[in-house]
Amino acid sequence: MQRSLIILSVFCGFAIVSHHVAQGGTAHSRAISTTDRLHALRVEMERTGVDVYIIPSEDEHLSEYVAPRYKRRQWISGFSGSQGVAVVTSTQAALWADGRYFDQAESELDNNWTLMKSGLATIPSIEEWIVEISQVPLTISANPFVFSINRWKYYLEYFSNHGDTFIQSLPDLVDIVWTDRPGAAGTEIIVFPLEYAGQPWAEKVTAARDRMQSVDADFLLLSMLDEVAWTFNLRGNDIPYTPVFPSYALIGHTSIKLFLNTSQVSTEVTNHLKPANCESHGMCVEIAEYEMTRNEILSLDNSSKVWMSSASTTYGMYSAVEEARQIQTESPMKVPKSVKNAVERDSMKRAHVYDAVALIEYIIWLEQNVPSGAITEKNGAKRLEQFRLNQSRSKGLSFEAISASGPNAAQPHYGTALGNNRNLTTQEIYLIDSGGQYYEGTTDVTRTIHFGNPTEFQKEAFTRVLLGVIDVETAIFPSSLDGNDIGVLARLPLYEVGLNYRHGTGHGVGQYLTIHEYPPGVGTSGAEGYPFQVGMFTSIEPGYYQDGEFGIRHENMAMVVPADTKYSFGEYAYLTFEVVTMVPFQKKMIDINLLSDFQLDYLNKYHAKVLEVVGAEATLQDKPSLLNWLQEATSPITRNAGSALQTSAILLSVITMFHNILWY
Repeated sequence: MQRSLIILSVFCGFAIVSHHVAQGGTAHSRAISTTDRLHALRVEMERTGVDVYIIPSEDEHLSEYVAPRYKRRQWISGFSGSQGVAVVTSTQAALWADGRYFDQAESELDNNWTLMKSGLATIPSIEEWIVEISQVPLTISANPFVFSINRWKYYLEYFSNHGDTFIQSLPDLVDIVWTDRPGAAGTEIIVFPLEYAGQPWAEKVTAARDRMQSVDADFLLLSMLDEVAWTFNLRGNDIPYTPVFPSYALIGHTSIKLFLNTSQVSTEVTNHLKPANCESHGMCVEIAEYEMTRNEILSLDNSSKVWMSSASTTYGMYSAVEEARQIQTESPMKVPKSVKNAVERDSMKRAHVYDAVALIEYIIWLEQNVPSGAITEKNGAKRLEQFRLNQSRSKGLSFEAISASGPNAAQPHYGTALGNNRNLTTQEIYLIDSGGQYYEGTTDVTRTIHFGNPTEFQKEAFTRVLLGVIDVETAIFPSSLDGNDIGVLARLPLYEVGLNYRHGTGHGVGQYLTIHEYPPGVGTSGAEGYPFQVGMFTSIEPGYYQDGEFGIRHENMAMVVPADTKYSFGEYAYLTFEVVTMVPFQKKMIDINLLSDFQLDYLNKYHAKVLEVVGAEATLQDKPSLLNWLQEATSPITRNAGSALQTSAILLSVITMFHNILWY
């Protein structure tokens, strides 16, 4: 239905901080024209009586990273970031993205789009913006299978309270107009070996059934792809860089059904899911087609209670069961998956050693070749990929590398797609954020390098970010704390001089699974309310970004371990971190006068461990030149004779903060 919408530059008193140029083609070299796509969608909206259409980033499993055929928001907007929400009306198109993506979105959106910078005080929320664009009631629509239960219900109530209507769109309107939409990948599912998983899938199901019993659930629906893969010790390759496959699992007390593309199932997988005597234990997995999931849920007995996590189930699935029969607490697989067992912990540590060899080979290659002027962000990233693939244990990359030189590195989630491809030079900082997939584990590491002579400010920023890494890695804290409680430690060295960064400080990571695994993390919303546990892994990755000039980020992966404390106050244990990333930091970028004696000693010990562990692997792999480079890169850093140590206020701030936490 065609509605007359009032176009406002200010909505409900909010000043819009955005970029927008009235209708037309592209405004930036990296932007593609979305004019025809938006026109096609608006025709479909008018045909179906929709005034406003909301297009989030997620797929039918609320995945952070999705297969190409589910990148609806990217297709309609041109913005390729992993997070963001597009909203289209008959006359306007707006995209909400957070601080990680401001620069990227501004360069990728064409003139049809307005960028709404989420997180800024002057920017309205999606729902606020929608209700203010018209003086008449609106029909707002979206695909219910790409919204969480809570988000859909919130919109339903919000829009209703403002006189508007929020309705389901099935099929998705973008799917109708996306004429060259990619097909399903359909790659073969594999059995993940027990020597890496460390626990048979039947034990995981038994533990889940115990949890079901405790909440009086008859069935448990697993919707998150990594949860299904982890539970059944299976892996796939349907999403780039992420070894999962489209699937749902419905677990009862005596039955198990796995819904997937049956053409992907081999005899080995079938035998794996139907072990000997499985009938007597209710452990035979029945395989069914993916599309039958909702019908199966609809066919359940009307007296049965179904556990459907509100955080990981879509509204489309939720609506198949009346709310009175639902249990919506978090999935029983969420935390156990993130707490790695002893086998997984050892495997993860080995993966980071293999990965360190590849990344160090790349750094050596860069040092030898950047001065020639022939290395670009793209061909550099491709060379790093080859170094990783050369590792005999490699299963590919864990995400597309962020290979960023000079001002491009000021974009935390920069990508080299669409032609923005700078040369690496001896005059600019280079940031490389990358990772690999191994059966042993999933890696994610960032290093910042200068191939010439850095400025004093660049060295100071580099060092202060490094101090944040050290202060988190060396923290000792009660097991009652989560990653948000200690996140400020990474920022204190920057706060001290009025600097900061606009992203979280760390995230969990899977074991040959997803690159982002929550709840572990530091300074992220996903970590809130989930205390650290021994065996969790988190990245520690503070940064600093000077717009238009350079970016700095250091990222280590660390495992939560028990702390060895002199005393033990309270009813909780004390925890700390063991770093598993084994790549040195560039010494010439470090302003030694900013480090306390404790921090300097810690850094030298870390480098010594890198030499010991990676040096041994380099010897096994017969890489003498790597070992020689490593010996120099990890040699102890010493203070110049007679130099005055600048006593940092950071340690005092840290001690004061922990005193306040413990006695709060």
